[in-house]
Amino acid sequence: MSYEGVVALLNPAMSAIYCASLVVLWRHQRHLTYIVIFALSYAIRGLCFGVLYFAFTQEALVLRLVANSFVLLAMMLLYVALSRRDKQRPRYGILFAIGAMSLAALYFYMFVEPNLPARAFILNWGLAAVCLLMLGDVGRRPRRTPVEQLFFGLVALACLGFLLRPFTFHIPGIAADEIEATYWLIVSISDALICATLGVGIFAIIAVDIMDGMKTEAQTDALSGLLNRRGFDARAHDALARQPADARAALILSDLDNFKAINDRFGHSGGDRIIQTFSRILKEKAPDDAIIARHGGEEFVVLLPSGQAANAHNFAETVRSIFKEGTLNMLSGEFSPTASFGIAVASEGENLSGLMIRADRALYQAKSEGRDCVRESRPGGTTR
Repeated sequence: MSYEGVVALLNPAMSAIYCASLVVLWRHQRHLTYIVIFALSYAIRGLCFGVLYFAFTQEALVLRLVANSFVLLAMMLLYVALSRRDKQRPRYGILFAIGAMSLAALYFYMFVEPNLPARAFILNWGLAAVCLLMLGDVGRRPRRTPVEQLFFGLVALACLGFLLRPFTFHIPGIAADEIEATYWLIVSISDALICATLGVGIFAIIAVDIMDGMKTEAQTDALSGLLNRRGFDARAHDALARQPADARAALILSDLDNFKAINDRFGHSGGDRIIQTFSRILKEKAPDDAIIARHGGEEFVVLLPSGQAANAHNFAETVRSIFKEGTLNMLSGEFSPTASFGIAVASEGENLSGLMIRADRALYQAKSEGRDCVRESRPGGTTR
């Protein structure tokens, strides 16, 4: 089969398969908006090789330039999709500079001073530059997942392929009248391999994100939007295991006072509003890396990160006062919801179970002393 046939069949077909698969996947996971950008990238890539086929058969240089523009755009969309997935702003300025310089140079060596080897270097190294942007973004992550490491390796291989392809023109032993056909055959086959390998990485990333989403949903309380008990315990065990000796974590248990009376008097809708309000205040006032959960019913738990123990009492007092003031008129002015708090600062070697027991004792003390207050458990077992 000629290189025109390979370009016409293999590359558009592979791109169409990946594009269709991604679209179907996106239709079932619409919250993962980056999937549709990946699909658009493969659609444009398939269009690129379709245009390139007509450029060969009709010997139209303008179509070659259009195809080059499409393949650059397709690679840039891969980068944009990856940035959206990572919740980062794509570096559009750099992308525009790569595209503008590449297309200007391609135009020059296509219409002003025709030179195929020069165009090959310019196009492939433009593609490699976009790959380097992706590698830079993934590489800057402090902790990469195994799937992200896999994708990093696949993009690095693609980048290496782009850098090496132009050297086809310098392979010894190829006749001058066969060098162009050899180059395009190498481009077609290597591009199919790049398409397939990057596709494997993309689908692996999507699969992990879907599974993480299912795991998060299973560990999230639907009413409050906070973690549930299972989600809290898994994260808290890990956080306590990693805390340094000189920067202790603190656990805060809180309980909505007289919550059963609220439900009996105002119905479950009134109770739900109180839970949602309290949850919102916890999320707004807690540090970004705090672990917050609705532990069950009207009981909530917050694990302040290592080094934040000194702020535990102020945090609990702030939440208590804001909640009390903010719900004064929520239940028709007939009832003023309040909350009680128990605090325990982790001792060296103390596990989650022991910390919860001490915080629960402090919470019980707060309830016994009239509710709507904050009490703290000391390491010796006393409270204040």
